Amino acid sequence: MKLLILILSLLIFSSSTFANDCEERRGALDFGSGTTKAFAAVVDTCAKKIISVLYEDRLPLALNEALEKSPKKEIPATTVQEAFPKIKNFVTKMKELQVTRIQGVATSVFRVAKNGKATAQMISEEVGVPVQIISQEREAELGYWSALAQKKVEPSELMVVWDIGGGSMQMYARTKDKVHIYQGDLASVTFKNKILQVLQFKNPAEVSSPNPLGRQKEAALQLAKNHAYLNVPKFFKDNATQARWIGVGGVLSASVQRQAHPSGHDFTENQLSEALKRRAPLSDSQLEGDYKISDVSNLALVLGYMQALKISKVETVQASLGQGLIYQGLHAK
Repeated sequence: MKLLILILSLLIFSSSTFANDCEERRGALDFGSGTTKAFAAVVDTCAKKIISVLYEDRLPLALNEALEKSPKKEIPATTVQEAFPKIKNFVTKMKELQVTRIQGVATSVFRVAKNGKATAQMISEEVGVPVQIISQEREAELGYWSALAQKKVEPSELMVVWDIGGGSMQMYARTKDKVHIYQGDLASVTFKNKILQVLQFKNPAEVSSPNPLGRQKEAALQLAKNHAYLNVPKFFKDNATQARWIGVGGVLSASVQRQAHPSGHDFTENQLSEALKRRAPLSDSQLEGDYKISDVSNLALVLGYMQALKISKVETVQASLGQGLIYQGLHAK
């Protein structure tokens, strides 16, 4: 009996030790064009999964809006420097939670700005986290992995992950061994500014908001439709109606979801259409939140794309590229 108890004790101890050896605490910072996100989790490197989320937070940081107003097409240093205390706080909280491995990725605005590389380097040195400017293709891939971390997908399903940020739009899908990617330049801030220029004859460097959109909502909708017709690859057009669409990124999972179906985790074309009708007459003073200057135009952008591609419903997940970075890292060979 004593021998049996000893063997069982050793098995339990070795199992526990092995489990602990597999567990790590990893974190990531996602420097987007309009929002900076922090994500940290306990991961199991043996089972290749995220066990639990330790920490999530986001900071509205309108880098793309600041870039659009810059005569030199640069990210103003003051815009970034003012955010340093909050970004450092993200890192401090992660370290308090014993996160030992933190990575950072920077997206569209850093690719476009003349001083994008220097700005990413400045952030890296200031907050003590390596920050890599990633390509749009890589951004689409990480968006896909961030969705996989939260959504169960059947092998027979065609899943399209749709990501819209402040300065870029991506669609990503896999069929057998082939990857399909749409890399677009029409996004939250760029579409808002297109409305200002093309429909309202205003200079985005001087005027930030197109609100109230009013009767121009139909024209804005047509701008988005035309862009989808002309730019989205044939694969997505041909497969849009039978695909399962998963929306990630602030525009789809936060701005549009909140306005079209606030109590849910998906929205339909009809819900989006009703939301646009309801909110198009509103001015900035009647709207709320950190992103009110682009919230209503976001509705027109997404609805235009859904109508052009005949997408009836979009599911959404509150994901970040940081989450995708961590989850993909677990599956790296």
